[in-house]
Order: sequence, then structure tokens, then C-alpha cells
Amino acid sequence: MTPRLEAATQRLYAALSRVENALANHLPGDADRVRELTEELVASRAENQDLAATNSTVAARLDSAIDRLRAVLRG
Repeated sequence: MTPRLEAATQRLYAALSRVENALANHLPGDADRVRELTEELVASRAENQDLAATNSTVAARLDSAIDRLRAVLRG
């Protein structure tokens, strides 16, 4: 896992924990905070998906480059 992906995943879990805590301790006046945390969670999930896609692309490119290098070294 890349450092950026790991950081995004940690932020995602932290945001999820805050949302869960806010819901567990929900008071009528906390609706704005719950909405804010929910938006943060959605944004973190989107960022996590973007980073996972980037990580997958980079890994595929590296695998391809390694395969080409192996072919050159063998040939």
C-alpha cells in the first residue's frame, strides 16, 4: 500500500469513527456536526477510491516494466 493510500485509509477510518461516535452520542443540536462528519466521510471514501485506482495503475505499469526488463535480460 502506498503512503498516500495508507494515509487516506487512516483518515477514512478516523472519519467513520467520528461519525459513529456522533451518532451514538447524538443530541438534537448535533445535526450540523453529524452532517459535517458524514460529508467528510463521503469525501474520504472518494479520495480512498481514487488513490486505490492510482495505486492499481502504478502497480500494473511496474509489473509490465519488470516483465519487459526480464525479457531483455533473458533475450
